[in-house]
Amino acid sequence: MAGGNLSPRQKMINLMYLVLTALLALNVSKEILDSFIIVNEGLENTKSTFKDKMDATYAQFGQLAKENQAKYGAAWNDAQQVQQLATKLVSHIDTLKGMLISKTDGIPLDQVMGMENGVDTVLNLEYVSSKDNNTHITEMMVGSEPGKPREGPYTARELRSMLESFRDKVKVAAAGDEKLQASADRMFNFEDRRDASGTMNNWSSMNFYHVPVVAGITTLSKIQTDIRTMESELVSRMMSGVESKTFKFNTLEAIIKPQSSYVTAGGTYRANIFLGAYDNQNAPEVYVAGPGAYVDTTVSPPVIVGDSRKLDMDGAKAILEEPATSAGLKVVTGIIKFKPVGGELQTEKFRAEYEVAAPSLVVSPTKMNVFYRGVENPVSISVAGYSATNIQPSMTNGTLGKDRDGYVVKPGSGPTAVISVTVTNPDGTKKSMPGVEFRVKNVPNPTPYFAGKGVNDNTVRKNEIVAAQGVLAKMENFEFDLRFDIVSYTVTTTIAGNVLEKPCVGPALSADAKAVLERVRSGQKIFIENIKAKGPDGTVRNLGALSFKVI
Repeated sequence: MAGGNLSPRQKMINLMYLVLTALLALNVSKEILDSFIIVNEGLENTKSTFKDKMDATYAQFGQLAKENQAKYGAAWNDAQQVQQLATKLVSHIDTLKGMLISKTDGIPLDQVMGMENGVDTVLNLEYVSSKDNNTHITEMMVGSEPGKPREGPYTARELRSMLESFRDKVKVAAAGDEKLQASADRMFNFEDRRDASGTMNNWSSMNFYHVPVVAGITTLSKIQTDIRTMESELVSRMMSGVESKTFKFNTLEAIIKPQSSYVTAGGTYRANIFLGAYDNQNAPEVYVAGPGAYVDTTVSPPVIVGDSRKLDMDGAKAILEEPATSAGLKVVTGIIKFKPVGGELQTEKFRAEYEVAAPSLVVSPTKMNVFYRGVENPVSISVAGYSATNIQPSMTNGTLGKDRDGYVVKPGSGPTAVISVTVTNPDGTKKSMPGVEFRVKNVPNPTPYFAGKGVNDNTVRKNEIVAAQGVLAKMENFEFDLRFDIVSYTVTTTIAGNVLEKPCVGPALSADAKAVLERVRSGQKIFIENIKAKGPDGTVRNLGALSFKVI
């Protein structure tokens, strides 16, 4: 029998279940079988009612935990574990009931089981044909030896083990609540007991050995109701246990929480002023000192000397708004008056400081002091007193895009570009900041190299010429890692009084150019002329020529 505070309906259902079980030992008439159907229907209705009740309780519990994680979070986590255990166990028993009906009437399991509002349902016992059949329930749940019930999936032994585990976890979750722990022990007691004949018998055989299938299924429904009953008692006590906890405050402190401690001229300073500990049904009064006024702390309680204004209250909070008319450090002082329930009127002073700054836009190029065409110029853009989410930059003569580390500028063909910013104030208003101008230049030409020699080299060794593969273009002393591809050049030298010119396409030496260079001797000059290279912007640059004396 279920323990705890049961409704009269639940007590009557449990009593009817015991009476019908006793009648089975006398005679299994149609009327008795029909009575089990009625009792089972009542148990199913009770189970459904419990589920609806628990869904509402869990929804309320979850909302409380969402609103106050510190207070309800730990208890809500425990309640969710109880919910998972109970739901899993009830679903397992529904499967057992479905399998028993399927085996008894020889119909597919999917025709027995169904879904209603996301919950497993089982065919009503009224539609079971072989209501008094006890063969399949005995075979499936117990086996041929009642003294040694069979083990394995979907047996009474497995079900008992799951129920014992549920009971033990409920007792752990109910630590400190001896009454609820005792109720769990009574509700899920699986000790051997005497049957109708006075013989000691085990729990599995008492409930499922040679009993009509409708009686066994009714027993399973009663177990499901017990599970939901215990779940309801446990979770309800979890929530009420948190609710019963109270906090006592003996220290009150004035707290000022500004929306922003940095305000630009023309904007508005806003702050929340509230007590660190307060009763939202007993709001304080907040007064702010006016121009020229001050809080006199030499008297008790402190008072405002001069003009003051009383702030409107929003619950236990006062919203302070101060117009920022000029730049510089600003100070706000005042007092908070409050009267604790059953106590005397008390007064606390407060003081807040905030900085008003002139509007300014800060644009910091991360790699250069100009923008270069044909490359992505990384920049960081910020405005003092505003977060990145409240800054919307734009530019002239080019495009401005966001990347992982800031922004990327791609300038156009004009000689200058201007970065401008619109900021969003805490009150939602927008303000345009003065722009910053940048020069726009082309990427400088790279330096050509041949055989490891550049424009500042005058000589080259014969072995270096033979090993040379072609001409390279390198960017020297430039902030960007750019690549220029050699398009073409001409190798020129004099052999036996004849001037030989051999064109090359691409960076590599042509076969003719290699043949000519292999014939040069010490003292001769070679020329790498008309060197052309293509940059990342697609333009072709003329890099001039290189000349070396062979040594």
